[in-house]
Amino acid sequence: MSRETWVAVAIFVSGVVGVALYWFYPDRVVEPYNPADEEIILPKYDTEFYRSIDEVRRYIDSLKRALSRGEPLTLDSSELSSDGEKAQELALRDSRFMEDIRDSRGRVLHNDIMTARPAVISVMDRDTESICRGSSCYQVTKYNFVTDTTTRAVVDIENSRVLQVDRFRDREPDISQRLKRVAEAIALNSPEVAERLGATPEYRDMSMSNVRGSINGSPCEDDHHLCVAPTFSYHDREKALWAIIDLTDMRLVVAKWAGLGKTTTPSCIDERTLQNRYIMERFCQRNNHHKDMGWEFKYRITGSDGLEVLDAKFNGKYIIKSAKIVDWHVAYRGIGEVDTSSSETVVAGRRVEYVDGGDNSFYFGYNDAMGCPMFSTSVVLTFNAPEIGDIVRGGEKVGFYITQDFRNPKWPMACNYRYESRFEFYRDGSFRVVGINIGRGCGDRAIYRPVMRIDLFNGGESFFKYENGDWSRWLKEGRDFQYRAREYYRGRYLYKITSGDIGYYIEPNRGQFDNSRGDNATIFATLYRDDEGAKDLLTLGSCCKLDEDGVEQFIDGDGIDGSDIVLWYVPRVQNDSREGHEYCWADTVLENGNLVVKEFPCAVGAKFVPIDGAGL
Repeated sequence: MSRETWVAVAIFVSGVVGVALYWFYPDRVVEPYNPADEEIILPKYDTEFYRSIDEVRRYIDSLKRALSRGEPLTLDSSELSSDGEKAQELALRDSRFMEDIRDSRGRVLHNDIMTARPAVISVMDRDTESICRGSSCYQVTKYNFVTDTTTRAVVDIENSRVLQVDRFRDREPDISQRLKRVAEAIALNSPEVAERLGATPEYRDMSMSNVRGSINGSPCEDDHHLCVAPTFSYHDREKALWAIIDLTDMRLVVAKWAGLGKTTTPSCIDERTLQNRYIMERFCQRNNHHKDMGWEFKYRITGSDGLEVLDAKFNGKYIIKSAKIVDWHVAYRGIGEVDTSSSETVVAGRRVEYVDGGDNSFYFGYNDAMGCPMFSTSVVLTFNAPEIGDIVRGGEKVGFYITQDFRNPKWPMACNYRYESRFEFYRDGSFRVVGINIGRGCGDRAIYRPVMRIDLFNGGESFFKYENGDWSRWLKEGRDFQYRAREYYRGRYLYKITSGDIGYYIEPNRGQFDNSRGDNATIFATLYRDDEGAKDLLTLGSCCKLDEDGVEQFIDGDGIDGSDIVLWYVPRVQNDSREGHEYCWADTVLENGNLVVKEFPCAVGAKFVPIDGAGL
């Protein structure tokens, strides 16, 4: 994007005016924001300035030495256990793992080893899983900055061998602690950031330094660079400054103010609770089993795809191969009034609320992943073990649920997130995959999009949409938008999927579940491919391109009828911080002299209902 275009964007954004009140100190004079506070901050210095920063210079010197040896830049001892060091050495000797470190002319490309940590079961194929049950296994991740490719190896430490190598093009991994320090140094030493803050930025005000971030039109999206978004939060001013750092070019890309909403003293979680070895060993490194009300299934916590339910049967029939939430896309558009101009549709007597984000007016955001509580650098982490409980209606048990709570350490403080992955199973054979957002995030103008991957049955499947009074069969991969629907079968069902003598209607959420505001979902049907989410999936798509959900890259026009079909269900929900209307929100407030966390969750997800014989 040209500098002129950046300036045009800056002028446009500077027109967005927000008013926030200082409320923590009642005697403080209330002043409106200056419109200039809303501008996008463009870098004034070239790359050479940032490369003179000590942390950046040390990184580049280390990289040059690695390139001269014809090697990737490896992790140093401060980031490695003894087993991790051995895993890294074994991976570096594996030709499959190393095959992309040179270009076609033999020149060494910039590659970094990002992590070497105990392997979680969700990254393994079946053969690897079988071996690692009786052996100590590690996963080693490498990133190629030139081709934007992540390579992951699973290493058997005890038998000194690499068991599995997976390569992911156009995907970025969790970053190393070394690169996290580089990003922090660039943000802390950026004159542009200091100028806008009116003071030298301080480390204590910074968070999210290792979380991947982006902004529309920047190299982070257009050139597939590796970018992160250190965030400076100022709760007394109800604002946060995002600094988007390009770790491919080692520079500040842009900075942007965002509103936090009112907040008071945060509720903090003990670090030992998050890094719980019991959770790692019991739920991340092995499968667990549960059986109730005719249902039986396995479940586990994945490295980056949240809680996963797999191999679920109902009364002996195979129903769910795998179901999980692989990502939460979070996009922000600054401070301002809550948007009440969204289109509305009334279907089957129900009011449907949705936000049309097709104009790409949301400029920056995060891709959040949920995962295990240890050895992870960027995910919203597991908080306690999975919980299983009864679903009771009218005093009678009608089903049960399994749910997993994922939190940032300082939730509900601003710029901290909390999500739940929840699966509901009912005695009639129906089930629901649910994503729950409990705020609070980095702003009060956020669009959240959980990406749900649901793989049913075991092949021989057909997928249908209800339209024009009949069921229309999909022959090829495709996508559909819930908000366009004008009729539902029996007033409830928009899709169905069948396999032989079993099938399920799909009932999208239109506000009938959980006192919600509906899903406004996009649904995809794709052909099963092993590298498209069967194992842990790296960050999928852009946080900020609201006309794309990331699943589009899996649509190749292949035929799906009679094959193994994967469904992707991507709701879209807008948070709300208005008093009395809070949604996808949380805060810590003073109540009766004590600090109390107030939660305003939003829940999304479709219900799958068994088809009777006549509907197959």
